[in-house]
Amino acid sequence: MTESSNQKARSGHSLSKRELRASLILPIVITLIIWGAGLLLYLITPGEFNTAVALFISLALLAFLLYWTRDAEKRLRMTAVVIAIPALIGISLGMIRGSVSTTLIGVAVTFVLLFLFRTFNTPISYRVALRRFRDGDTETALELVDKAIQARPDFWESYQLRALIYLTGLDFSRAERSAKEAVARKPNAHPVYNTLGQVYLAEANFSKAQENFAQVLELQPGNALYCYHLGLCQFRQENYREAAASFMDAINSSLRFLEYELQAHYYLWRCLIALEEQEQAQTVQEKMQAFAPGVPLIQEQLANQPDYPHLPYLQADAADLAEQF
Repeated sequence: MTESSNQKARSGHSLSKRELRASLILPIVITLIIWGAGLLLYLITPGEFNTAVALFISLALLAFLLYWTRDAEKRLRMTAVVIAIPALIGISLGMIRGSVSTTLIGVAVTFVLLFLFRTFNTPISYRVALRRFRDGDTETALELVDKAIQARPDFWESYQLRALIYLTGLDFSRAERSAKEAVARKPNAHPVYNTLGQVYLAEANFSKAQENFAQVLELQPGNALYCYHLGLCQFRQENYREAAASFMDAINSSLRFLEYELQAHYYLWRCLIALEEQEQAQTVQEKMQAFAPGVPLIQEQLANQPDYPHLPYLQADAADLAEQF
């Protein structure tokens, strides 16, 4: 534990150290690359500099798009390229001709294509179901998402949403089945593995939950909440050293929610106590005091919960946590 013990509570909008470094270094690196590329193009094509720059920018954007969608399905990658082509052409011609209107037209066409793709690719019943689910109307949401599945059986997001609806209602077997149907259609969709992890965690099946949270972190490395839940699974199985590492990753990646910040420090403290690392445990306990306002929030969340296998663990931890302040 190298951070000072009087560290202030991290804001929900604060940046992690990794994010701060990236925000400082990346702009400098990108600027240097742009200047270097511009100088090279000027030396190679002094008479056609604008044309060369326009082509370079378009190709760079296309390369970035291909890289950004590298994990997507082949059909989706091709669709993304097709949608981006008008904007790339507009940017290139606009720079060559010195015409802003050409650039705006190209970008506008891309936005129209993107809107049309979004409209026709996502079932309307799914979009309405998602809104109803977020509003707490799970019964209507379930009816609508079933219709979405009937309309588009290959749309994995519908199965994921149905799994979340079942999970909210503590129907774990159906939630698991729906999540697995989503995985069958989108094997690299990290939200689905998170849902499966939440299902198994709620059932107190900590080993299977750990497997899924480990898998989701392979797909989405550095996600603070995923690290936290992986650590919780490891903690429940008394794998304290691995759990401590996971909670440290979660804390360093910025959890952004006061309750999670508090619980991550609490479980890290418990891990260090179990590992008999008293000095580090004391440091973490001192830091934990900064997140004391999260205690009533956790108690409120657990107060009216319907019973499920993992709940007694959480309630016991919440009671012990309250005694630390």
